[in-house]
Amino acid sequence: MYHYFHGMITMHLDNAIVVECHGVGYECLVSHPEDFPIGETMFVFVCFFVHDNEQYLVGFKTKEEREFFLKLTSVSGVGTKTAMNLLSNSSVERLASAIEKSDQSYLMGMPGIGKKTASQIILDLKGKLVIPVSTRSFSEKNMELAYEGLKGLGFKVKEIEEALNQIPERNLSVEDYMTKCLRLLNKNG
Repeated sequence: MYHYFHGMITMHLDNAIVVECHGVGYECLVSHPEDFPIGETMFVFVCFFVHDNEQYLVGFKTKEEREFFLKLTSVSGVGTKTAMNLLSNSSVERLASAIEKSDQSYLMGMPGIGKKTASQIILDLKGKLVIPVSTRSFSEKNMELAYEGLKGLGFKVKEIEEALNQIPERNLSVEDYMTKCLRLLNKNG
């Protein structure tokens, strides 16, 4: 249904942000609101949930975080609130490492995670997690946002980096970087 929003972060709430897209403010539950600076235009990768009498969006800074969250919620006994609790109290990388190393005690150290749930998470996810670590550093925030947006559209990291390196101009808007990259990617593809 929804994959991401691209808009300005207008508010921080207790455990959520509001991202404005074309005049509409979408409230998204997030694990770390401070990762979404107010006033910045950025991509927010989302999942939409309907439970009983409530509907809500859960937001993430990267596509990889979103995919990790969906894998967590696929585990029996781990719902959206438990998965958000895990992400609020740890990093994706640290959680993935604990799962891969069968570090049950680390998972049990998270609020609301008992021995049974920790065991089930390890059983269901060990060997199934691929958390890419980006070694790319960007000199500009807009270039980084364009990079994340293109990754979200399914382009390969290497292709995106090559396309960004072919753009001679700097200090462009996110949209301009993405447009120029898409032209290059479509020409090469």
